[in-house]
Amino acid sequence: MRLQFVALAVGALVLSLAAGCGGGGKADLPKLVPVSGTVTLDGKPLAGAMVSFIPTGATPGRSMFYGATGADGRYELVYDEKHKGAPEGQFMVLCNKWVMPDGSDFPRDSKVAPMDGGARELLPPRYSLDGTSELRATVKAGGPPIDFKLTSK
Repeated sequence: MRLQFVALAVGALVLSLAAGCGGGGKADLPKLVPVSGTVTLDGKPLAGAMVSFIPTGATPGRSMFYGATGADGRYELVYDEKHKGAPEGQFMVLCNKWVMPDGSDFPRDSKVAPMDGGARELLPPRYSLDGTSELRATVKAGGPPIDFKLTSK
């Protein structure tokens, strides 16, 4: 029964994301402002992580705004290949870092999901799971970088 509920919840999430990402053009997007920052883990830059901003409350937007960290832990948010930034407002933030059994990064260009490819999530659920993440951010035009100082413990 629980497995069926999880399957239904995942299916609903996929459908809602598809509905939020599909079709429309720039007219469907709220005004985006540049958003960047740095992610560290235990005081060191976290390379190869995915940072996802999910609008909450009255924040405009029906989808995620995301960015990948470089070797220096720095990210910049995008909506898609053509649109950078995120709307002003409040966000729940997810940070994910998928690694293979040998410790190498899960390939970003993989055709399978990380779990199906043998990867495991490096970061604790308090940063990496929707509904569990304690990370929050406020995006403001001209605001400072939004940094996340994560700990593995």
